[in-house]
Amino acid sequence: MIKTTDVLSALSDDKALILFNAISLGKCSDCGTLMKSSGITQSQYYSRLRRIANMGLVKRENGKYVTTVLGRVVYETISIIDKTLNHYWALIAIESFRTSSTATTKEDKSMLMSMLIDSLIDDNQLKKILTNIPASQV
Repeated sequence: MIKTTDVLSALSDDKALILFNAISLGKCSDCGTLMKSSGITQSQYYSRLRRIANMGLVKRENGKYVTTVLGRVVYETISIIDKTLNHYWALIAIESFRTSSTATTKEDKSMLMSMLIDSLIDDNQLKKILTNIPASQV
């Protein structure tokens, strides 16, 4: 059985992630161009490709590599992480408010937190994740 740590390990360096993203976006039909543009040597290309294929994230289909169903879910999850990191400073502000708010009730604090999230975050998926934080953690 593949574990989360195995998948994260297979994608744990920039070169593997560049390769995985290129395959996920259908931009890996010409591996020579990808190697040149990303600075990946042929050896690095094939070792990273073997690792992500062994994890079941990509497979060879009709002469080119494509993401598997598992790979597609992992790619979308990485996209969420990327979007989250693009809002890093907003998340710091939200966390600061969460830990220092002087709102008198949990309902008031929750309402203020929701307003802050709504004003700082423009991505609906990220807003949904942030507004679904359990009340005990707000």
